[in-house]
Amino acid sequence: MLGTTCCALPITLVSLGMGSTVASLVSALPWLATLSKYKLITFSLTALVLAYSWYQVRRVEACDVKDAKRLRLQSLILKISTGLFIIAIFAAYALLPITLWFEKYQ
Repeated sequence: MLGTTCCALPITLVSLGMGSTVASLVSALPWLATLSKYKLITFSLTALVLAYSWYQVRRVEACDVKDAKRLRLQSLILKISTGLFIIAIFAAYALLPITLWFEKYQ
């Protein structure tokens, strides 16, 4: 989930009062700043990968008990990844306008 790393992780850490952690994280992993510059491409690629994963999971039928267990686990992981992706999209694109709107009417 590269898409969540560039936007949701720093916003979450800052929200929890760990701004210095974000600063040290960006200095240790400078590619995070590059990812945030190209977040539209990053999120688009992540969405394509998730859509393909959903297609693959939905198209496979479980033949035996082992396959059914593995398919359920894959579906659970895919649901969690999709949820994190939605949270990251919200944090990257909607959180700032909502915050500015609330500050405007206070």
